[in-house]
Amino acid sequence: MDTPPNHSLLPPRRERLLETVHTYFKFGYTTFGGPAAHIGMLHEEVVTRRKWISNEQFTELFAICQALPGPASTELAYSLSLVRSGFLCACVAFLLWSIPGGIVMTVVGILIANIKGGIPEWATRLEQGLSSAAIGLVALAAYRMSTTLATDKLTRILALVAGGVSALYTAPWLLPVLMITGGLISFIYDAYWAPFLVIQRLTKERRKEEKGQAKDLEQGQAVKEDEEETHGQSTGSSQKGEITSVHGSIRQRASGDQESVKDRETVVDVNDEKLKEERLPFTYSKKLALVFLAIFFALLIASILVRALVPVQEKASYGQLVATFYFVGSIIFGGGPVIIPLLKNYTVDSHWMTDQQFLIGLALIQSMPGPNFNFAAFLGAVAMVNAGLNGVAGAALCFIAIFAPGILLKNAIIPFWQFFREKPAVKMVFRGVNACALGLVFSATWLLWVQTEHFGGNTGYHAVIASAAFVASGYLDVPAPLVIILGGGMGAIEYALR
Repeated sequence: MDTPPNHSLLPPRRERLLETVHTYFKFGYTTFGGPAAHIGMLHEEVVTRRKWISNEQFTELFAICQALPGPASTELAYSLSLVRSGFLCACVAFLLWSIPGGIVMTVVGILIANIKGGIPEWATRLEQGLSSAAIGLVALAAYRMSTTLATDKLTRILALVAGGVSALYTAPWLLPVLMITGGLISFIYDAYWAPFLVIQRLTKERRKEEKGQAKDLEQGQAVKEDEEETHGQSTGSSQKGEITSVHGSIRQRASGDQESVKDRETVVDVNDEKLKEERLPFTYSKKLALVFLAIFFALLIASILVRALVPVQEKASYGQLVATFYFVGSIIFGGGPVIIPLLKNYTVDSHWMTDQQFLIGLALIQSMPGPNFNFAAFLGAVAMVNAGLNGVAGAALCFIAIFAPGILLKNAIIPFWQFFREKPAVKMVFRGVNACALGLVFSATWLLWVQTEHFGGNTGYHAVIASAAFVASGYLDVPAPLVIILGGGMGAIEYALR
């Protein structure tokens, strides 16, 4: 059954747009640290502060993004706004999230001939301070998510295994495999193994109770005749007392049950009132979702045909550029770090730019806010300028082409996720998926730390920044963007005191 749209039940479009701008504007300037840090900042803002969705829903969306091609954190930011306010607000959120860094990368790409050398030390220390603060936010998000997603032995084991494996191995296919495996394990456990364990426990208890009753009967038989002789006359009066006592206890239990029913009805009424007060999520039909899916595959087939039929030339054309970046965005799992070698192969090896130009852009993107896929804007600008064409147009086309596949797929999946997530079997699956996704967030804390310390500096000082960020955001209610900015300031202090 298709889900009917509920656009008329949402607040006015102007109100939704203002809420989106107010929520996402700061992200374009403070989302340093890469995808792992982005997840922590989104959780802090959307789940903890604004309470748009629950921990479970956030983790489910995060898990789906990890299993799809494209930039996971950007897809998550887009999805949160889509579920909250609709397509227009989601597009605005995406632009606010990514455009500031994309503009900087475009300008640098156009002016690349005037840029010499790599990133200076002061910028490296500043970036390390920002990333260290982001580590504290990621650890805080993982801790908060664990309080609702890892509540029993199974989910804790799944989170531990997923976190350990993803920390040790970084193959792009590994993340979706981990979450699918976790979902299957939780489904098998909840649907088959847990009921079997319950039946076994009840059987043991019943047998123990039967043995106890048999023993009591044997003992009672031995003293039965003595009791009848000594207490024959008092039996009637005691029975009357017992009957009266039983009737009294029955009345007490009945009144207690009525009170508990009233209490449950009151709780249900309160919960219903809360649900009525909460804002409904944005929904749209599954038919429209299938249209988005068809568009994704049509563009993918077109990009494959262009790459196969049009010879690669040393001077890139707009068509080749769009086809290449859409194809890359459609097949890359694992986010920014995975995309680097593939982009280098398609741009440097095709002679669209030099190796030095590519490396300068790669160094710059590590120090920029926003998604690592903004690197596409830099590469598009450099390729078009080197080909004697418009660098801004090249950057815009590459920017759109590389983000489009993930957004189209997300649009195709959201209605099915909203429909199926309440099914009992799907809940069983998502219990394991969410636990594995939680493990990925914990491992992201470690991976981000390794990435930050790769550039040297004072390791102990960076640990202090991360710890201060954890405490400031988690216990002093300091907003996450301000925590990131303060972390950058502490990084600058490290450079000044070197």
